[in-house]
Amino acid sequence: MMGLDMVARAALAGVLNSLWIAAALAAVVWTLARTLPRTNAATRHLIWWTMLALVLILPFGRWDRGVRSVTPDVMPSAAPAAAIAVAPDSPVPARTPERAMLPLQIPAGDWLRAAIAFWLLFALLQLCRVAWSFGHLRKLKRESCAAPDAIADRFRYWAAECGIRRPVRILISERIASPLATGFLHPAVILPAPLLAQFGDSELDHVLLHELAHIARADDWTNLIARCLDAFTGLHPVAAWALRQIDRERELACDDWVVSRIGEARPYAASLARLFEVCRRQRRIILATGMAGSASHLGERIETLLASGRQFTPRASRLRVGLAAMALLALVTAGARAPRWIVLAQSSTPQSRELPRTNAVVNPAAVNPHGSFLAALVAAGYGDLSVDEIIALKDHGIDARFLADVSQSGWERLTPQDMMALHDHGVPAEMLRALRDAGFAHIEIGSAIEAYEQGVRPGTLKEAAQYGSHLTLAQVVKLKQAGVIQ
Repeated sequence: MMGLDMVARAALAGVLNSLWIAAALAAVVWTLARTLPRTNAATRHLIWWTMLALVLILPFGRWDRGVRSVTPDVMPSAAPAAAIAVAPDSPVPARTPERAMLPLQIPAGDWLRAAIAFWLLFALLQLCRVAWSFGHLRKLKRESCAAPDAIADRFRYWAAECGIRRPVRILISERIASPLATGFLHPAVILPAPLLAQFGDSELDHVLLHELAHIARADDWTNLIARCLDAFTGLHPVAAWALRQIDRERELACDDWVVSRIGEARPYAASLARLFEVCRRQRRIILATGMAGSASHLGERIETLLASGRQFTPRASRLRVGLAAMALLALVTAGARAPRWIVLAQSSTPQSRELPRTNAVVNPAAVNPHGSFLAALVAAGYGDLSVDEIIALKDHGIDARFLADVSQSGWERLTPQDMMALHDHGVPAEMLRALRDAGFAHIEIGSAIEAYEQGVRPGTLKEAAQYGSHLTLAQVVKLKQAGVIQ
C-alpha cells in the first residue's frame, strides 16, 4: 500500500505541476488552428493528437520533482548503545523547520486514496461503456441486411474512387436513424432503411462519401484509442478538451474529403442540413463515426464549408504537422525547466510518530565502509529494520560506503525512506555535514534535497554562514539563484 501511495502522490503531483504547461499547449494549438492560413481539418486533427500525446507525457517528466519526502519532527528508535555516542551540546541553537510559502505543499492523507478510488471507478465505468458499444456494434452488423444492388454499385464505385483497400461492406438496418461507419477488422457502412426513400441519388452519394472517408482515414481505430484515453484521462481538463477538439476536427476532415471529391461545397452543406433534420433524435454510439454527429456542431460545420477562399484537401500536411510538433516540443522543454508550484508531502509512518527524537548520533568508527552491508546496517544503528526495508535499501543502491558517509556527516539517524531519497537524488553525505555546520541540522530531508536540486552545495552553505546564522535555507536558495553566493 505504501508503494501505491508513493506512486499516487508522484502521479498527482506530476499532473498538477504540468497542468499549466498543458493549458499553454492547448492555447497555442487553438490559436494556430484559427490563424494559420490554408490549414485544413486533417492537419489540425493530427496537430491536436500531437498536443494530446505531449500532455499525457508531461506528468511523467515531473514525477521526480513533484514529491517531497517530509520526515516528521521525530525519528525512529535509537541504535544500540554500543553503536552510538551521545553528541555534545552544540553552541548553535536548534532551528525550527522552515515553512516555505512556495511551492505550495499539500498534505497527504486519506483524501488521496479516495481520489484514486474515484478515478478508478470513473475509468472502469467509461471502459464498460466502450465494451458495451463494441458489443452493440457487432450485434448491429450481424442483424443488418445487404444493401440493394443499385446502392451497392454506387458504394463500390465511391470506395474505389477514394482508394480504400480495406474490405468494407454496405449494410441496411431498421434499428438506426442515421448513417454510421463501424470498423475494426470487418468495417462496414450502415444506412438506416428510412433514409433510402427520403434521399435522392446526389444526397445519398454525399452520405456514402462521408462514411467512406471515415473508413479511409481509419477513424474507427483512432476513435477507439480516443475513447480508451478518455476513460483514463477524462478527469484531466486539458486532455478532455483536446479529445473534444479531435472529435470536432475528425468530422470537419471528412467534410473536406467529400467536397474534394464532388467539387462543390454548397450542395453538400444542404445535404448535411437535411440529414440533421431527419436524424436529429439519433442517439450517438460512442465507437461509431457518422455524418450526423453532434447537432451542436452543425452550424459551425456548415459555416466552415461555405467560407470563401477555402481549399478542400483530404490529406494532412506533414510539413505543417512537423513544424507544429517542434514548436510544441520546444514549449514543453522550456516549461519543464520551470520550478514546480505544488508539492505533496509524504506522511510520516506510524512507527516514527510513536518514538521520540533523540540527539544521539552514530559513532562513525563503528561503521566499516569496506565490510558487509548487513554488518554496516547493524553498526549504523539499523539492526531493527525489517527484511523488506533492507531489500529496499539494497535495491536503491545503498551500500556500506554510503552508510559510513552518512554516519560521518554527524546527522541524526535517518529513516530508510530518507536514505533512499537522498541516494536517488544524488545528494552526497558532504551536503548533510555542511547543512549541520551551517545550523540546518533540524530541517526536513525533503528540504535538503530540494536545496541541492536548486544548486546549493556545501561551499554555498559555508559562504552563507559567513553572513550569520539568521538566514533560512529558502533564503540561501534565493541568494544562490540570484548569483549573490556561489
